Amino acid sequence: MKDEYKLQLRMFVKLLWVCGFAFLYALGGIQFKWLRRFIAPAWLTGGMFLFSRDWRVFLQAPLLMAGLSLGYGAENFWPKVIKRFIFGAANGATAITHIFDRQFNKRDFWVLFALNIILCVVATVLMGVFNPVPARTEELIIGFTIGFISMFMPREKT
Repeated sequence: MKDEYKLQLRMFVKLLWVCGFAFLYALGGIQFKWLRRFIAPAWLTGGMFLFSRDWRVFLQAPLLMAGLSLGYGAENFWPKVIKRFIFGAANGATAITHIFDRQFNKRDFWVLFALNIILCVVATVLMGVFNPVPARTEELIIGFTIGFISMFMPREKT
């Protein structure tokens, strides 16, 4: 198999891995909070390690555990927006740990880091405040958004 095909297959497997994270995140929204708060971050960072072989990816796990433990529910509109914004920003910002596996002044790190925060905030606020889809779908989308960019930030071991 050509190298480009192998690389594309690896990227697809990474997407599937993020889907696993999103599934655990969503399951934790139904009943078992520990799935969302502890198992999902371990799953995501384990996948990052599997592909990068860089132990520094595990630095993100405790930050994700803290971020995913934040409450984001409220009855009124503005408190809900604020809590969702904080939740999204906190989880998006967990990618700061990748500064150690991408050099501090690299433009690509900062672009991905900013994109991660923006996507997480937009997904959590729009999905959670306006509820355009059912709750189960909402939580899968939010979980996928939290894990997506982070999974692709560590450099691949070749």
